[in-house]
Amino acid sequence: MERPLLLPLMYGMILFPGFFHIFLLQNSLYDRYVIHILALFTLAVLGRFLKDRIQITAWGLLLIAASAWLCHAYGGLVSLAALSPVFVYAALPGRLIRIQLLALHFGAVYFAMLSQPLSWRIGILLILLFMAAALAYLQQAITNKNTVQQMYDDLRRRYYELDESHRTLLLFSRQVEGAAQAEERTRISRELHDDLGHRLIRAKMMMEAALHVVPADPDKGMALLGQIRDQLSAGLDELRSTVRRLKPPSEVTGIQALGMMLEEIGREHGIRTSLTVEGQPYPLYPSLEIIMYKNAREAITNALKHGRPGAVEIRLVYAEGEIRMSVSNDGAVPPPYWNNSRTAGLGVSGMRERCQVAGGRLEIEVEPCFTVTTRLPVTHQEKVL
Repeated sequence: MERPLLLPLMYGMILFPGFFHIFLLQNSLYDRYVIHILALFTLAVLGRFLKDRIQITAWGLLLIAASAWLCHAYGGLVSLAALSPVFVYAALPGRLIRIQLLALHFGAVYFAMLSQPLSWRIGILLILLFMAAALAYLQQAITNKNTVQQMYDDLRRRYYELDESHRTLLLFSRQVEGAAQAEERTRISRELHDDLGHRLIRAKMMMEAALHVVPADPDKGMALLGQIRDQLSAGLDELRSTVRRLKPPSEVTGIQALGMMLEEIGREHGIRTSLTVEGQPYPLYPSLEIIMYKNAREAITNALKHGRPGAVEIRLVYAEGEIRMSVSNDGAVPPPYWNNSRTAGLGVSGMRERCQVAGGRLEIEVEPCFTVTTRLPVTHQEKVL
């Protein structure tokens, strides 16, 4: 309980009984009585400027002594003013100090009223005990209210912190997705330039040669035209494959997208494919799903290009705080330099960079079969029912 609330009550406890007691005094005692009342009131007002707990305790002891002497000297209604110090120690922290001061106050009032009627004495002491109990209850209620208010403020602060973290994570996921897409666009542009571009340039040169050969040697010209057709057909297939790798199907994500990709690859290349899921699946941020899909596509493409496998397997492991995706194949193992960050191809570097942007890592194993594992941290998990 705060002293600004208690001090006005204490002032009233001194002034009102002191004022009405004037009418019961003899004229010879009037001047001295007024001085004593004003002195007690002045002492009460001085407590407004005290801040230290020890100073407030000493001030409360002075009030108890002064009000008890005033009660002993004049009696009557002034005895009610002797109860005013209860507003001082009731606001002090610590139950033990409050009980000690209450006992001291009770004893001082009791001995100051020995000359007064027993009924009046008992009534004043009961009022003192009632006031002390009421103020203790009120103080406890205010303390509980302050505790609840503090807890509410802490919860509100943490809510704002979580909301800010949520916005930061959303921004981070967009940045990861943008970085992954930018890296993928760079890789595809190089792939188009290196593969499709070279095919088209070669077909153009062969076409120019055919224009000169056909009039003089039709058979050789027809052979060149057949080669041009094969080059354009291979370039068209390469272009279709590149476009399919731009992104996962927009209508499906996660496990379903990986399953559809494996089904398509198995149908086109005539190899066995399988998808295994371990643990209880939970939702992932779109940026993580994109990274996993692109890494799986890249790992399978590299396996088809370099290893000529007969079977490809994807294993998803939903662990606590992490998701792991392992892409394995039974094809030929690439040379050792393939796993070197300096000499690795653009595809491997892209997979590794995508993992690093999301705070994860890429692992490559050759035993018992060639396996590329993508490990990504999961900061928010929600079990799917």
